[in-house]
Amino acid sequence: MSILDKMDKEEKKAYRQIKLKEVLEYNKDLIDDLGISKSDFNMKKAFTRNGVVVIGFFDNEFKNPKGYYFELINSDLEPDDINRTVYRLAPTEFYEDEYEMDEFGKFLVPVDELRVINRQSAVIAKGSAATSSDKFNQQERMMFSSKAPIPTAITTVKQSIEDAPYSEMTIRDYIAIHTGKPVSTKSWLNELVKIK
Repeated sequence: MSILDKMDKEEKKAYRQIKLKEVLEYNKDLIDDLGISKSDFNMKKAFTRNGVVVIGFFDNEFKNPKGYYFELINSDLEPDDINRTVYRLAPTEFYEDEYEMDEFGKFLVPVDELRVINRQSAVIAKGSAATSSDKFNQQERMMFSSKAPIPTAITTVKQSIEDAPYSEMTIRDYIAIHTGKPVSTKSWLNELVKIK
């Protein structure tokens, strides 16, 4: 039995606000490091639907340009993880096609598809923090580090045009970088791969 079962509607609302305030206070430094608003950070409860652990999200939570961040809680609104893991829902305009909607109007996203925020990376990289989906294997890491740098003149020109953090790389960007073909939706990246 949950502590919420003993409360009326108004008490539940007040209790939820207290618990959210505690979560926001605990994650204050991370929120600052990520450069996000407190309204882009929340707490969510995971549950199982058709054998898959999912979390429900409303339409607006898919539309935050920097993503939607949260911590998992249990039925008593206490942190569900002793490590206080923070997850990120990446923004997408295709959520209606990708995810099933439940009877409450929430879209059900499998926990496996969410990104885990690396707190240390957030401290160093701020808004472009590494997430679990930003991993690439050691062989690729060595391949990137062993490439010769782009000549200084080109670097200067391209830096004045545009750049983006690694955490915002799309699959198209990845293909463009690895194949040398200008298939990215970012014109500046297409120009860079043509230079190779």
